[in-house]
Amino acid sequence: MWIAYLTVIRMYDRPSHTLPSFDAYVDKVFHLREALPALRDARQDTEIPPAAVFRALFYGFVFRLRSFKELEADLAQPQLQQHIGAPRSFRDDALRYSLASFATEPLEQMLVAVNRQLKRNKALDPGRVQGHLVAALDGIEVLSSFSRCCSDCLQRRVTCTGADGQPVERIQYYHRAVGCQMVSSPVKAFLGLEWVAPGEGEDKAALRLLARLPDLYGSHFFDILLLDSLYAQAPVVNLAQEVGWSLVLTLKQENRDLYQDAFVLFSTREAEDRFTEQHPGQRREVQLWSESNLPFTQECPQPVRVVHSQEAVTENHYRRGQRQPETTFQEWVWIDTLNPQMFSPRAVWRLGHSRWKLENNGWNDLTQNWALKHGFLHACKHRPKQPTAEDRAKLVPNRGLAAVTLVLLLAFTLCSAFCLLHSKLVRRYHVSLREVARQLYRSLCQQPPARAP
Repeated sequence: MWIAYLTVIRMYDRPSHTLPSFDAYVDKVFHLREALPALRDARQDTEIPPAAVFRALFYGFVFRLRSFKELEADLAQPQLQQHIGAPRSFRDDALRYSLASFATEPLEQMLVAVNRQLKRNKALDPGRVQGHLVAALDGIEVLSSFSRCCSDCLQRRVTCTGADGQPVERIQYYHRAVGCQMVSSPVKAFLGLEWVAPGEGEDKAALRLLARLPDLYGSHFFDILLLDSLYAQAPVVNLAQEVGWSLVLTLKQENRDLYQDAFVLFSTREAEDRFTEQHPGQRREVQLWSESNLPFTQECPQPVRVVHSQEAVTENHYRRGQRQPETTFQEWVWIDTLNPQMFSPRAVWRLGHSRWKLENNGWNDLTQNWALKHGFLHACKHRPKQPTAEDRAKLVPNRGLAAVTLVLLLAFTLCSAFCLLHSKLVRRYHVSLREVARQLYRSLCQQPPARAP
């Protein structure tokens, strides 16, 4: 009993993170404060500067707040007003009015500067795969609605159940984005984001993002790029060859000549490699086949290697209150442009499965814990107006969703860097990243110590 009591006392005696310490780290390492004067929006003669609006939203995401209404209540606190540099409190409509017309270029430059500083400080080096940095690219649906839409919405027909119980087709409006994230390093750094425009596919947005990354970061910021089967296309392979990236792509199209040619060769011989991986609650038995120097397509004859795996995955599941092992069988096919002398088929197998880090540590984390799919400022009509050539005021384009998402990625990357690179409490006491956010939020309400007379 006394041991448990002393353990609880020690837990409460631990030091905690404070907002000034987070501010000092961000400003000292990443010089975030120096980039604030470049922020701008379309408002005229405003009392609340764009930098204060940005910092308010940035801290809202750092605190893991899930809406502007939650942030509005905290903006009444003098401590937060002092941190963000606001002359007074302001409501959520001021946030919306400013962010709907926010310029996204300075926000993207801030994200690029943060990632460049991470690499300059060698924060991305842990987790290198044989000395190579690995990134992954994938898409996500951010929001969907049957009623609200904007000029940038994508459309699709969805079959729903009507009031009479009969199937009814309705038009659904949604937004999709493609993002690139570093997956080899512990720090969850997002490199960039591209929105899918109306009338185009996700593959075009991905190609547009990949074409911009060398201009933003240089061609050698990372070495290996992991892609889903949707992006296994000749323009992507040609661009990667031109830039100097090695590719590992998942291949699912069974009707492709490359897929069929490889399986004809694999069917005539035994597996080249067999091994077993044991994890807590999981056992994976793997067989691997590989074939090199196969042309990608007739239009793009670049030689690639095809790696095929057959896996028996045994996991423990609870059935009727009892834990029972269950085995499932999986088949995977990857194509890669890696050096076969440096990367064995087993290394390609590991890289192919590591693409799921973008799903788990990227999109899933942002969705579950960072309110990515809240739909901030979607179809917002509360926007500033600008005069046109006809001397008629016209609403500025709605850039709110893109601006808020970039601020979210900035907070996501900087909080990951603060916890994993700077915080001794995370390393010593294994404090979760969500608990760090709670500690920063609680420190906002702490009154400053009174000075002695």
